[in-house]
Amino acid sequence: MSKAHNEGRGPLRMRMSHLPREKIEEIEHILFTTERPVQERWFKRRGIDFRKHDIELYPTEVQLCGGHGMAGVRVNENAECGVPGLYVAGDAASVPKQHLTGAFVFGEIAAEQAVEFIASESKTKLDLRQVRVAETLRNQRYTTAGREIPIRELEYKVRRIIGEYVISPKSEYKLNRWLEWAQVFQKEIENEALIQNGHELSKLYEIENIVKCATFSAKASLERKESRWGNCHYRIDYPDTDDRNWLCHVVLQKGENANDIRVSKQPVLGMKGGNR
Repeated sequence: MSKAHNEGRGPLRMRMSHLPREKIEEIEHILFTTERPVQERWFKRRGIDFRKHDIELYPTEVQLCGGHGMAGVRVNENAECGVPGLYVAGDAASVPKQHLTGAFVFGEIAAEQAVEFIASESKTKLDLRQVRVAETLRNQRYTTAGREIPIRELEYKVRRIIGEYVISPKSEYKLNRWLEWAQVFQKEIENEALIQNGHELSKLYEIENIVKCATFSAKASLERKESRWGNCHYRIDYPDTDDRNWLCHVVLQKGENANDIRVSKQPVLGMKGGNR
């Protein structure tokens, strides 16, 4: 679909009018109940009936989903990650093709392992020094003195620039441009974002996290010198899939500080054949 759209062969349409009534009802049941009930209202208000009308398609939501094994926190069969005591399940975990049922399974595994970990550890004491550091940072941001950028404008700009430079089609130039922008945004978050209430403060933390996640994605995309997963990770400077060198996980780890992101290649857990 993305290829046809990029070649100018749109608008693209999906047709279901030729399907048996039972099959259309089955599709509607999946879309309008389990997945997204709001879709039923959306189609009805626009007079779109799957039995009569085509549905126009457009490329959206280009993403790497942990629940499909393409991204997320790297875990083992016990839902353990590299941080002791932290267990990950669902879309946050890099477990291939788990979807909803897999989330249930790994959620139960994570809960069982967490209970065992808690029972085996002594009671943790709160580090008041860390609390005071976090409170000081929060109070520094919760001010209007010398700050002029409205939080909504900052969020809009961050999301727009991510759409320009981080998502496919990717290239070394575009990804490095995002890393430059990320430094600019971090300075604006720390020194220029205007915060006038608690809601805007929470939005500021959200924007900061968005910038970090986009930076993680850009760093991993720069390292993975190939294309994989269709349009989710397509590099115009490395358009082919390279299983010989890149059938592996690209793992990001925090270094000495928040800006020190270390990148390494690790074998896909559970695959036969050892390291790739």
